[in-house]
Amino acid sequence: MSWLAKLVAVVAALSLVTFGTAYARNAPVAAVITPTAGASVPVGVPVLFTGIAVNGETGGITSVELSVDGGSTWVEVGTTESWRYVYTPTEVGDLTVVSRAATAAGMGEPTAPRTVHVGSTGPLRPISGLYYFLLPDAVSAADTDAEPVEVGMRTRFDRPGSITGVALRRGSYAGPITVRVWSSAGVLLGEQVTAESRIMLTTPVPVTADEDYVVSYYTPEGGYRSSEHYFTGTVVSMPFTAPHDGVSGAGVYRYGVGGGFPTDTWHDSNYWIAPYFQR
Repeated sequence: MSWLAKLVAVVAALSLVTFGTAYARNAPVAAVITPTAGASVPVGVPVLFTGIAVNGETGGITSVELSVDGGSTWVEVGTTESWRYVYTPTEVGDLTVVSRAATAAGMGEPTAPRTVHVGSTGPLRPISGLYYFLLPDAVSAADTDAEPVEVGMRTRFDRPGSITGVALRRGSYAGPITVRVWSSAGVLLGEQVTAESRIMLTTPVPVTADEDYVVSYYTPEGGYRSSEHYFTGTVVSMPFTAPHDGVSGAGVYRYGVGGGFPTDTWHDSNYWIAPYFQR
């Protein structure tokens, strides 16, 4: 089942509770995917809002709107089932986020509100077990670049725990790669050679809350998968954050035989590697 199909199923189930059976069966339903409820974001840094809108098997979404003030004002963020929108908060405080979708028959009801904290933190959502940073989906391409390169993603966590592995989308190169975990200062914290696309580290890497880390992999012949103009804002899916620094997004790379700590950026690219986290 595709990413979108799974979310459609979830939204359909939740809509029965959120809107009532009659409404859910006859009107479009919208959902905000990121940032997740209770997320904390900084002032003055772009945040990537993503979501979907569905209208059962009928389809026909014509507009999706987003509000960050509880529905007092709205902005159109898309005209299809999947949408993205970059918003830069300018003041400390809470955003009350709601979305709604329309078809040719009219506008649906707003979603249940969720709170996003700007410049402050709120209670952390309890978690247990293993969590994967499920990045909002996008079209990706196998890059034709054949040079040796290390590609990765900057990430941080809202609580202490461990990076226990990574998952990635492989490109055209199917040979062995070297997966690495780095501190924000470029200290190598973990390394493992593999030919797989989902890797559980033999030795998990402990991480501290609100510190930046980089998960990356070195490919000796390029052939990685990428999506340009993806990390156009900070992506928050608790307990994970892929931070935007106000200039460039979380995707990073470094050319050279053997790779190394990646710090270069290109068009806010996503190289489709993300961590597993365990508390």
